Order: sequence, then structure tokens, then C-alpha cells
Amino acid sequence: MRIPGLMVNFRKAGLLFLTSISLVFVFGAFVNPPFLRPLLGVTCHRLPHRSFLWAPGLCARCSFFWIGVLLSSMLMLFRRLPASIIVGLIFVLPMFLDGSMQLIGLYESTNVIRMFTGLAAGVGFCMMLEGGAKEN
Repeated sequence: MRIPGLMVNFRKAGLLFLTSISLVFVFGAFVNPPFLRPLLGVTCHRLPHRSFLWAPGLCARCSFFWIGVLLSSMLMLFRRLPASIIVGLIFVLPMFLDGSMQLIGLYESTNVIRMFTGLAAGVGFCMMLEGGAKEN
């Protein structure tokens, strides 16, 4: 049995949790405190040549992925994203393709490309969550 008001509370609680997690990662990307380095290392390779000098805690792609998640989850607290799982996958696809082509040696990506693909993937990730929540 669904209780509409209760679902909104679960959604907002989940969004607050997602916002909190992404805020930790964005903080870690820019401040790079020693106590967060083990956590940051679990989710990112943290290679210096793939990081911006002003965000040394994470690589460019991961930094902007978490920025995208943070901005999208904050927006989602106040309004729903017009999204679906398919739209979210389309936003994540450029990061997947860029990372895959780089991994197999077709080319070396740049930090600017990593930045844009990471940001799009972060937004796409939230779109998929929003789309999945709508379908349930």
C-alpha cells in the first residue's frame, strides 16, 4: 500500500543523504584533507596529471561527477528533474565512451573533456535515480 505523503518523505530523506555524500566528495576534491584521502582513493585513481591544480583530491572527471550530483540533488530537493532512466543513461554515455576509449588506448582524454563528461554523468546519475523513483 502506498502512502503518497510518506513517499515524498523517503524521497527527500534519500536526497538529503545523496546531497550530504556528494558534499563530502566535493569538499574532498577541493580541500583534499588527509582524513578523507582513503575514502577518495576508493572511488578515484587520483592521478595528479588527471587532476586540476585547484582540485587535487580527485581527478577532473570524478570532481565534476560529484559536483553534478551535488547540484542535481540540491535541485531535486525543491523540484523534480524532468528525467527518465533512458535520459540519464544518455547523459552518462559520454563518460563511459571517453573512459573506455582511453582505457583501450585509442586516445588520451584531456582534463576539459573529463570535466564535461564527469559533470554530465553526475547529472545523468541523478536523472536515473529520479526516473527510477517515478517508475516505482
